Amino acid sequence: MKKIALLLFTGYFCSFINAQKIYPDSIIGEKIVYKYLGIQSNLLLQQFISFNSNSSINTNPYIFSYSKNNIKTGRGTVFGTGFAVSESSSNDGVSSVEVQNINITLRYGFERKYLQQEKFIPFWGVDFGAGFVDTRVTSRLTQTFSNTTTKVETLKAFVGPSFRAGVNYALSKHILIGTEFMFNVQLAYTETFSGPEFSSSISPFNVGFQPPTALFLIFRY
Repeated sequence: MKKIALLLFTGYFCSFINAQKIYPDSIIGEKIVYKYLGIQSNLLLQQFISFNSNSSINTNPYIFSYSKNNIKTGRGTVFGTGFAVSESSSNDGVSSVEVQNINITLRYGFERKYLQQEKFIPFWGVDFGAGFVDTRVTSRLTQTFSNTTTKVETLKAFVGPSFRAGVNYALSKHILIGTEFMFNVQLAYTETFSGPEFSSSISPFNVGFQPPTALFLIFRY
């Protein structure tokens, strides 16, 4: 009698434990999303490949990109950011010009990828972007009896939506390369300081196009 009761108790306990498993182990461990981390690699590639002056021009401001996409539907979100500091100067013996530029950009939006299990992975997305540009120009005119210096600083802030599309190519399961192009509409506010003078302007409808000049090295996990 005791053995029968023990068997009944054991069977009830096992059925109770199994009832707590809403999903089988295979479903719990199934991967749901792919995550993509990308970085612009144009400067790195130029160390190995010689580009001519026209093809090496890249104006895509987003250095880093991160997206998370559902494996089945391809839908997901994307975040991108960029930061650049550049300086240039010229001097012809009579006058000299120095230009300093700081550019900060951010974007966040919706993205959809297709054929994520294949070699070629096309995608498109709609983003909302914002950025800030600070440009400083210092001009010096050198003469025999005088030295005139003029400084002009321009501050520009912009926000607006953009549509982008592109394609990635899978070199392996975890390493891809890709490029993209963008159409954007921006609301921009600009301030200009030239000595004691100050001016400002608002550009409510700036339409721009970014060609696919940037090449991204992408890690998928």
